[in-house]
Amino acid sequence: MAADGFVLVHGGYHGAWCWEPVRPLLSLPSIAVDLPGRGGRPSGGKPVTVDACVEAVLEDADAAGMSRFVLVGHSMGGITITETANRQPDRIAHLAYVAALVLEPGSNVFDLYFGDEAPRPHDLSGVMPLLDEATARQMFSEDLSPEAFAEVHRQCVPEAVGLFAATVSGYDSGVPATYLRCLRDGAVPAEVAEEMIKRLDPSRLVDLDSDHDVMLSHPGLLADHLNEVARDA
Repeated sequence: MAADGFVLVHGGYHGAWCWEPVRPLLSLPSIAVDLPGRGGRPSGGKPVTVDACVEAVLEDADAAGMSRFVLVGHSMGGITITETANRQPDRIAHLAYVAALVLEPGSNVFDLYFGDEAPRPHDLSGVMPLLDEATARQMFSEDLSPEAFAEVHRQCVPEAVGLFAATVSGYDSGVPATYLRCLRDGAVPAEVAEEMIKRLDPSRLVDLDSDHDVMLSHPGLLADHLNEVARDA
């Protein structure tokens, strides 16, 4: 059964808007999901959970009439696409992890970046403050000019603590996966990416000559590879 289209899931601090440069270049219809806490899905002060993110993906896919789709996740969006596949594997033709986090089951983003000094927040309804522009550009989009990144940064939002504290249950959904590794990634360093790729054991590994926000800095390059994934799926 062929895929109906692409469902695109953004990463931390970003929103559905970040996929706009890529969507016109895709070979199948696409939708970009706003996860809870931004855009058309304000959290209303409630904790943002992985359950709510999975519901958002499936709700938007249903509204678009997509019964089976290629599910693409960028950065922290890897958490959401992993759990969506674990719960609804029959609906997903292929998983595409774009510089995406593949967490150790039971661990979270705090553990990944802070190790033994990871904070353990009690209030999961709060947010992680927006990174300052210089730090954010260094981590996400050094391939963009300072002027272009300033517009990107203007659209970014503080990230939900609930997603920093979210965990995944594993990687045994049976859905084939591709990992697209960005070779000049300031947010997912090479040694971290290598460990995550081993954990995921994807059916395909693609190396992209790009910074972390490849969908903004090199949309044509990313679209070419996503279209290839869709053809194979």
